[in-house]
Amino acid sequence: MEKKPPATAREAWEGDSSSQGSNSSQVVSFYDTTTMQPLQLDSSWLPIYEESEDAVDFILAFVSSLDKDTHKFTFLKSTYVVCKTALKRGLTKGLDLFCQTCEVVENIKDLLEKEPKDRLSSQIRYLAMITIEELSLVENVLEGKTKSLLSACFSSVLLLPSEREMPHQSTSLYIKTLKAMDTMLRTVVLSFPASSVSKELQDIFEMLLDYTRSEREAVRERAVGRIAVLTNLLSNYSTLKPSVNFGRESSGPVCPEDISFPAMGRLVGRLILFRYSGEQTSYTAFHALFSLAEFLYKSRPRDGSDEFCWEAVTTSSLCYLNIGDCTQAFGRYLHPSERADVILEAIEAMRDDSILDKEVPSSMLDVVLEDSDFWLTDVTKIVNCILENLLCITTEAGCMKLESLFLLVTNEHSSAVVIGLCEMALQGDSTLQELCDTLSSKPDILDRVLTEFATSLRNQWCNPSREGSRASHRAPSLRQIDLEELDDEPNIWSSRGRPDVMTGFLMLEVLVGLSERIEMGKKVEVFVPSMMKILELGNEEEKLKIIEVFRNVLGQLKKSKASSTAVSLVRKILPLFDSDSSRLRELSLWLLKDLLRSVVRRDEKKMRRQMQSALIPLLFRVNDQVPSVAKASREALFAAAELLKWKQLKHLLQKERMWELGECLIMKRRSRAEELMYQSLPYLRDPQSSVRLAAVRFIGCATRHMRDQDMETQAHILRALQPLERDRDISISSLAAHTGLILRAPRVQRRSWVILHTLCCWCR
Repeated sequence: MEKKPPATAREAWEGDSSSQGSNSSQVVSFYDTTTMQPLQLDSSWLPIYEESEDAVDFILAFVSSLDKDTHKFTFLKSTYVVCKTALKRGLTKGLDLFCQTCEVVENIKDLLEKEPKDRLSSQIRYLAMITIEELSLVENVLEGKTKSLLSACFSSVLLLPSEREMPHQSTSLYIKTLKAMDTMLRTVVLSFPASSVSKELQDIFEMLLDYTRSEREAVRERAVGRIAVLTNLLSNYSTLKPSVNFGRESSGPVCPEDISFPAMGRLVGRLILFRYSGEQTSYTAFHALFSLAEFLYKSRPRDGSDEFCWEAVTTSSLCYLNIGDCTQAFGRYLHPSERADVILEAIEAMRDDSILDKEVPSSMLDVVLEDSDFWLTDVTKIVNCILENLLCITTEAGCMKLESLFLLVTNEHSSAVVIGLCEMALQGDSTLQELCDTLSSKPDILDRVLTEFATSLRNQWCNPSREGSRASHRAPSLRQIDLEELDDEPNIWSSRGRPDVMTGFLMLEVLVGLSERIEMGKKVEVFVPSMMKILELGNEEEKLKIIEVFRNVLGQLKKSKASSTAVSLVRKILPLFDSDSSRLRELSLWLLKDLLRSVVRRDEKKMRRQMQSALIPLLFRVNDQVPSVAKASREALFAAAELLKWKQLKHLLQKERMWELGECLIMKRRSRAEELMYQSLPYLRDPQSSVRLAAVRFIGCATRHMRDQDMETQAHILRALQPLERDRDISISSLAAHTGLILRAPRVQRRSWVILHTLCCWCR
């Protein structure tokens, strides 16, 4: 005959003295002597109030008390009795609102979090488990709170000292608490509404998997034990009745094939690792795998050809499967993304100290290497995992295994490697630098990576069909893109309509890192076409990256190869000398100096021809208002003077007689004075007053040496000078006006003015 439930909380305490121990008498007396006052909340309307008035009032009093620590035991017992009695008598109406108002779940969570992690000295954890079990059976009470509450449970119990480290008197309480947790987990899972079973299981398994990575064996063993409890529940799910009916009637029954959670692959991989490990967890992991095998057999579609293979897994012969066969057998019933997760677990285990035997993950990766088409499904995810862990594996065998996998992936899916490198660039410079260092020590991998990288750059920049749209894509810089918008994007190639900007910049970020850390000289030819294109079409930041790469690589090249590269590169960087960005002007000028110094004899003639169009920009950048740009221009001009063998120009630069540079240039190139003059006209519109002034002075000097100055040329010069006669800089306006007067004067009169003007210039 069924035992009648207690009518009041006091009867519940008196009838359960075995679970209270020495605290039972204290609880009874507490109800008589407490001075705690309940919240000013009318709870008499609750159907359960008449049956458990004392317990309801105590809960109300507890949540408003400042001394919760003293009365936590009684609070848990009161909550347990209220839920138990309400469920037994069918009086749960309004109980969810009451629990929400009193923040019952939050208070239980707080009590668990405050329990000491280094000892088990009270029944608080046990009472919390059985109370949570009852709460889960009351509709809506745990809705949206299950994950945080179970997280507190796991932290409170799984992190306790090992059983052998506990005092003898605590052992029985520990076993009882662990059993209560397992029962609670089963009840909670079976109480989930049909629509949320998969999501809730995903959250629970993710939390438990985190604990399996603990450095402490006891924690790992407990976590695997709880996983075994849940996988056993899954294997029998179709035959179990739900703990409650709410949420099931509208959604229908939950069948095994309806349950799917992303953690499945991680779960399988982790359990295989522990199944073949040398610690106590192996036995528990075996049973968890067995249960998981039964669940997959029931929930995943199959055909006759797989029948024999699966029977081998779901029978006792699972004991005799080796690591590779076990991995392959489970892989047949996993979705592609889940198979990728198994690989991730194996890769991460190569550096995981909790996995004692590194041969286990190594054997799992052997399966992947033997059947890469089947296992390499989410290549980008696998590449990222390899890149993140390659730096952290300390054993030589582990490094070799991972390098073999990386080389295989690079050969078969090289574009994914480039994507992985780009995504790593988002994590920070130090990670990228370490990776580049690692790659530099792996010649085979590095060669393949660089080849694919160059191909990706070429496809990104040199595709004729995309030239028309590239200008609009290239306009904004990376700083103008809100990177936070891209956080939820799984693939950087599809970044919300802006793939060119994002991908292009990340690729260049990686390219700079590679050029700084490794020897790229042998591969530079395959990069040159796309880098030249970027110098032509890229935005400011992209051009800066390419200049950095060229400066890094030039020093790695043999003299002959550097010389030929320099000749072809000069014409691409000339427009950068007049960039709005002072940083771009400066670095391009320093690059020009490097290029000029790298020319060998056979290319000197070609380089001299190239430099004819660079002299005017260099002359005016000497007057740049940014000191670092002016210095870079002087250095580049000096290198040009050495190449051209202009001793007077070198002398003026060494003596810093900058005002004479223009006259020196005109005298050396008198036959081309008109050409030089026309080349200088755009600098009359330069935003810097110092450059405009130098341009006016140079034009005045050039016109003096133009032998046959026709009226059309004179008119053109006067039109260019006219706006500067109103320049806000008085030195520019006066010099422009004076130069205009000279040009308008008759040729005889102009000669005397020219002599006077020349003397004035030399006296400056």
